[in-house]
Amino acid sequence: MSSMRRVWQNWWMQIAGGILTVVIVVMPWLWIGEEDRSILPLAGNDALGLIVVSSLSALLGSWLVRRVGRGRTGFAVVTAVGIFLGMLGLGAQGIYATNPSAFSGKLTQASVTQLWVFGSLLVLSLAWYFLSAKLRLPVAALFYATMTVSVSYWLQIVASLIAGAQSYYVYLWYAGPLILGLILGFVGFLRAINLVFWVVALAFQWVMPAVVESSAKAIQSEAQIGPAASAFSKEFSALIVELDWQTPLIVSLATAMLTSVVIVIVRKVRRR
Repeated sequence: MSSMRRVWQNWWMQIAGGILTVVIVVMPWLWIGEEDRSILPLAGNDALGLIVVSSLSALLGSWLVRRVGRGRTGFAVVTAVGIFLGMLGLGAQGIYATNPSAFSGKLTQASVTQLWVFGSLLVLSLAWYFLSAKLRLPVAALFYATMTVSVSYWLQIVASLIAGAQSYYVYLWYAGPLILGLILGFVGFLRAINLVFWVVALAFQWVMPAVVESSAKAIQSEAQIGPAASAFSKEFSALIVELDWQTPLIVSLATAMLTSVVIVIVRKVRRR
């Protein structure tokens, strides 16, 4: 175990970890991207996939920093370089695959849209990555609550590509709430302020599917900012009332309570 930690202290290993995070997240699109030969999802026809890739990369990268890097700032910065390089490489490959002349200055409208959306999501995901990796866990849980939905989408995309896995499609949606429950379990409920973080995090979890899907449809509409914002608002209002929030809430709460109780018991046993 100590030898593994020494390996992760190398800067090149931390960069490789960031790149590997992106590679793992984008793997399903190696099968999806046959038509346009772009590995990275395109804003014009798969904005939801692009959002999922950006969000899940930030989530896994943050976990790597907290679990392996023990929250060290240096580890977080170097790993972020790896994530940035991985995303930048995928972005360049996507632009070249769909519009090879873009690198000679001939940008199509689709390429411009892809660059704007990809760049905005990259900046946002890196900001979320740093905040969730460096803030205290009760506060970071609020940022995790906005990203765990990407786990559900990602697993459903993977299931759609595997023969026979479609029967588990519905159940995979609860993977995100399960992970959020685990995070809230480590936050604990013995302090009153932590219960406030629980409530806010669960509220974020409730609205995030509507936010993600409304954002994806607004991006794919390729409208100007004003009409796109209006389309987002209408779509969000329609989706939020249709969401099944009860079951994800129960999954998260049950997991959080069980995890918290187990942690409390383990700590008491160790003190004895």
